[in-house]
Amino acid sequence: MGGQIAEIKDAELVSMNDYISAYAQVEHLQSDYDQKLQKYSELYSLARKRDNDRGIFNVECFHGKHHPETCKNMTEIIDLVRQINELTKRQTSVIHAMASLPEPERVKFWHEQFAPPAAEEHALREKLQVVGQGTPPGGRVQ
Repeated sequence: MGGQIAEIKDAELVSMNDYISAYAQVEHLQSDYDQKLQKYSELYSLARKRDNDRGIFNVECFHGKHHPETCKNMTEIIDLVRQINELTKRQTSVIHAMASLPEPERVKFWHEQFAPPAAEEHALREKLQVVGQGTPPGGRVQ
């Protein structure tokens, strides 16, 4: 679902109406995505707690299912995804407010209110890509 949201946001949005339409689609997906992200985070926390509670003789380590580098990076990955999600919510709110403005005021509003969080999101996505590359083959970032 995060990929679907990213795909909508990364589409060739040219006009202010394109942004309004795209972020209306994002807004429709946001609630479900929030729930799934929360559930994933809770499951990861539970798995990590169970992993920390294991003794010295951890059978999974011998079967190749345990990836310490993934565990190390996953907390940071989840945090980055949450930050991106919060920025997406802010952007959606900004676009929603922009939609109510007269056409001549929209471009200025977009540059002042939307562009800064969009730049911040871009930086976080780049960081997520770098951190996510530390996952083992077959591991998914988003």
